[in-house]
Amino acid sequence: MNSNGFARGLLAKHYSGEKFLLHVSDVIERQLKEWSDAYEVMVMKLADYKIVVKKDNRYYELVISEKELDTLQATAPFALDRYVWKELEKQGIAIVRGYGDYIERVM
Repeated sequence: MNSNGFARGLLAKHYSGEKFLLHVSDVIERQLKEWSDAYEVMVMKLADYKIVVKKDNRYYELVISEKELDTLQATAPFALDRYVWKELEKQGIAIVRGYGDYIERVM
């Protein structure tokens, strides 16, 4: 999957934190589905945001506070993506390279 840094910069600057998180989660799900149609990504708002990635019967979860979200969104257009991917990688999701420039940009 390919990415557009200019467009992402505009989204990071103008979207609310929640809307930006939902956009990033959608991008992450599209990338995962390029690797396997079995992936699903869900975002829930509890006290903090909870991101759940499901593949078959395996679940990968991470929690991000509103403050962390705001900080990452303000840091760089792909900082939130990078944070989520690194957390998912720590939990065992294998990062596959060679499907466009998106993964190379965020990792």
